[in-house]
Amino acid sequence: MNREAVIRMAKEAGVSFGGHPMNPLNVYVEDLIRFADLVAAAEREECAKVCGEEAANAENSEQYRMGANWARERIRARSNV
Repeated sequence: MNREAVIRMAKEAGVSFGGHPMNPLNVYVEDLIRFADLVAAAEREECAKVCGEEAANAENSEQYRMGANWARERIRARSNV
């Protein structure tokens, strides 16, 4: 997630960028970016877990399980980008 995307989403959410003398805008934006990255990573991991559960479910067809495993691997690979 890039800086501009985080700022745009923060504005959409109503975050004020007025700033405080003791909290420069640049530091505040960097905190938002770190927060957004953590949220995105947590969401990716939850999605990967669901795919893993589907891949391990013997009631699903082999093709479905292979697809779910492939999706899990691709989701987790996004963490390394």
